[in-house]
Amino acid sequence: MQIYNFLSYIFVLTYGVVITMDFAGYEKTKKNRLILAATILIIFFIQSRIYSFVGYSGATKLYPLMTHLPMVILLIVYFKKSFSIALVSVLTAYLCCQPPNWLGIALHYYWDHSMAFFLGDSLGFIVMLFLIKLYIAKSVHQVISYSKNSLYIFGSFPLIYYIFDYTTTVYTEFLYSGARIVVEFFPSVLSLFYILFVVVYNNETEKRNNLEFTHAMLETQSERAMKEITALQQIQQQTAIYRHDMRHHLSLIYSFIENNAPESALDYIKQTKNDIDQIVPIQYCENSVINLVLSAYARRAENENISFQVKAKVPEFLSIPSTDICTLLSNGLENAINSTLKEDSHRSREIILNCKLQKKNLLIVLSNTYYGKEIEIKNGLPQTNKEGHGYGAKSIAILVDKYKGYYSFSVEENLFILNVLIPI
Repeated sequence: MQIYNFLSYIFVLTYGVVITMDFAGYEKTKKNRLILAATILIIFFIQSRIYSFVGYSGATKLYPLMTHLPMVILLIVYFKKSFSIALVSVLTAYLCCQPPNWLGIALHYYWDHSMAFFLGDSLGFIVMLFLIKLYIAKSVHQVISYSKNSLYIFGSFPLIYYIFDYTTTVYTEFLYSGARIVVEFFPSVLSLFYILFVVVYNNETEKRNNLEFTHAMLETQSERAMKEITALQQIQQQTAIYRHDMRHHLSLIYSFIENNAPESALDYIKQTKNDIDQIVPIQYCENSVINLVLSAYARRAENENISFQVKAKVPEFLSIPSTDICTLLSNGLENAINSTLKEDSHRSREIILNCKLQKKNLLIVLSNTYYGKEIEIKNGLPQTNKEGHGYGAKSIAILVDKYKGYYSFSVEENLFILNVLIPI
């Protein structure tokens, strides 16, 4: 019988240490595995010595001090885990030590032999260890590592079970007394924490999905901005080529005039001027990226018969990346043009942009004419029911929040207005 107890003790200890580390998310290196093996041997040696002095009953009561406390300390000191994660990992592992016993109890019930419980118990631990490592450990680690809310709500149940189990079965025999309060207590707590965990975990999942959506949106916007900047830089290169080839244009014009063909010369001058106007960025301010973006949208506004007025005073160099500046202005101007195009062509169509640096803040005020029905502003953002719309405003909000700035959307006297302030 003693040999069975000895081997069972080894199984339980090894099982508990291994799954504790898996729940805590330790790095599975050769060195760390050796540390775990040494920890199991040291704890088992301590348990054996204490058992020889105080007996089985005394050793059981001291089990938290000689087994669980060293595991918490090891996770904090050596594996650099927080106290909360270390404690919840140990408590969850303790909770998972109960299911394997069921198989041992069931086998012993049908086969009344001293070896029956040991065989069922051992098989239960092996199967449970396999299932935990394969399907459970990673999920538990993600839950307790994701946020403090999910850690606390998840860890509360193993903590209550731990306290309940030791106070009613180890330090007292209150559970076996059959008292109704004991029998009713734990199922009620189990149900309550199940409901609370579902609610909290659902909220955390929604937050995580929103963060992932935000990250994906920023990546998409950044890629789009890079493409736009590259395209605009190519236009700059074409401008340089036109300048280089200007002597050829002048020679051809001179040839037209010399050969008494002034109309051909005028047509060629007009054509060349239009070509240059299409590619040469307008000089709004010293910042080349802002000039390129504004020039592109100014030409688009002109093609749509929209009045485009700009006042810009921004230095060449800003601490904000060019892709973010491009994304911010492009989204704002895209929304402004699309909104203005919806208006009746007989009404005035205007876009007005003021952009300047003031007291180490980048200030942007963008307004466009708007005669439609009232726009609902919810949580600081204009609302739309149309599929595929509304992402521009969200992108602006995300970018401004990224720099801890301020933004607002409003409608005043037939003008839709965007205000942005970003600390530089």
